[in-house]
Amino acid sequence: MSQENVEIVLGVYDAFRRRDNAAPFAVYAPDVEVDFREGGGPDAQAVYHGHEGVRTAFRNWLAPFRSFEFRPEEMRDAGDHVLIKVSEHGIGRTSGVVVDRCHWALWTLRDGKVVSLRNYYDHAEALKAAGLAE
Repeated sequence: MSQENVEIVLGVYDAFRRRDNAAPFAVYAPDVEVDFREGGGPDAQAVYHGHEGVRTAFRNWLAPFRSFEFRPEEMRDAGDHVLIKVSEHGIGRTSGVVVDRCHWALWTLRDGKVVSLRNYYDHAEALKAAGLAE
């Protein structure tokens, strides 16, 4: 796993934690693709393109929550990919329902830029997508 790729991805999570919504765009390729179809969530059928697509994807993801945190945990080497197990913790905006779960985020990087992000709630599917056997 490229340490540089890992640092880039962890920097995105750190920016989110700090509520710095602008910083990640320095490392997203102009044609970045965000695909949440395998990951469920509020936008399970959507694929987003470009920087505006990223903004829309996360706006849609976070809209139902009064607060939400992503905590990166385990990382796996997958060549140009970084596969990270991510804990999610959120509190529903109107319901107050607490959401505690995890997903696997598959980040693809080229030349120091994020070109793709895909989320999976099924670990086996995430491993398969990353080209990793368990």
